[in-house]
Formats: sequence, C-alpha cells, structure tokens
Amino acid sequence: MSAADTITLFALPYAGGNMWSYRRLEASLPPTIKLTGIELPGRGRRSAEPLATSIDALADDVSRQLRARAGGRYALFGHSMGALLGLLTIRRLAEASQPLPEVFFVSGCEAPTKRTPRRRYALGTREFLDMLHEMGGCPPEVLADQELLDLFEPVLRADFQAFETWPEVSGPPLDVPIVAMRGTEDEVSEDAARAWGLETRHPMTYTEFPGGHFFLLQHWPAIGSIIRAHLKE
Repeated sequence: MSAADTITLFALPYAGGNMWSYRRLEASLPPTIKLTGIELPGRGRRSAEPLATSIDALADDVSRQLRARAGGRYALFGHSMGALLGLLTIRRLAEASQPLPEVFFVSGCEAPTKRTPRRRYALGTREFLDMLHEMGGCPPEVLADQELLDLFEPVLRADFQAFETWPEVSGPPLDVPIVAMRGTEDEVSEDAARAWGLETRHPMTYTEFPGGHFFLLQHWPAIGSIIRAHLKE
C-alpha cells in the first residue's frame, strides 16, 4: 500500500479531550484511513503549556499543526468543540491558500448560525460537575475522584470558555463537503445540526443516531462506515 492510497483523518478533540479521545474509532476504519489525533495545549504531551481560553487561539494552533503535518490526502473529524475548531481551522487554511481537507465530519455541534448563548464555563463547581454528568462524556471514575477532578476541571473549563465565548465571526461557505451527525436526544436540535449546510458550497450529508450528546461512544462502527463511504475513491 503506497502513501497515495492512504488518507489521514485528523481528529479534533471535544472539550476536555486529547489526542486519544477517538482511539476506539480506529478499529472501525480500514488500513487506508489513518486516524491521527490532534493534541491541544495544556494536556497530554503538551501539559506544560498554558491552556487556551480562546477558540481562535486554538484554531491558530491547529492550523499550524496541519500545515506542518498534512501531506497528501486528508480529512477532518470534530465532535462538539472539535467541530467548531475544525471550521475555524479550515477557514484559516483557505485564507492561506493551503490544501483543504477532502471532507469535514462534524458531530454533536450546533452550526455557527444556530448557536445558543451559554456560560457553562462560569458555573460553580457542583453545577459544573452536574452538567458534565448529564452530558455523559466524562467518565464516572473521573467525576468521583477529587485528584482527577483537580487535573481535569481546569482543562474542561478552559475549553468550555473557548467554545462559548467565540464572537461568531461569519465567513464564506467552505469549498469542502460537510458530513453532519447528531444524537436524537442531544440538546443540539436537528435544525441546528442541519444548518451546517450553510457552511459549505457542496450538498451536506446529515445522519442521526440514537443517544445524547456523546452518542458517538455507542456508535463507532456505524460512524466508521460513514467515514469510509465518504472517503472512498
């Protein structure tokens, strides 16, 4: 299998996530699709770096990483915060006349034109933890362990602040096909998810799955099938 036969799928983390957040997806992808996680500052191997509380700063960081690492065919996948981060990253790459992803997979995120104003990053500790528990993306063992919480809560709050304080700067539709996914029980409405079609010049593909905000944790094989279908020759 030559390099020309492969495509890299760069995965952008959701709030509190890291470069390993989508590792379970790898088993549902063929050898021709190389899943590659993106590490953001303040976590993992970059834990010594300061956390960013601006989505624009994170998009600058990711676009630099992609310009340094993306060679040949590639696509982007982002869930929740990762979806907005992917959009802003592609805008930066387009402005710099850099190669764009073949497909942009967005999951569990309101389209920019349908965003609901929130300030969850400013909640008190108890309310913040209750919110995380209700969303279902934070492992129960983390929520029950104070030492782990002391490590993860600052990361989560920084990411929520970055996600929720974006000034919603509009941009032209992307010359990149968008595939949008949503959980039927998520607070992200169908209308808000379908509005991602306004962000692309191409017809958008939309799929629903049973489940809440982190529906993808129960549907990796089906999500892998969608990715395979859109990245085939």
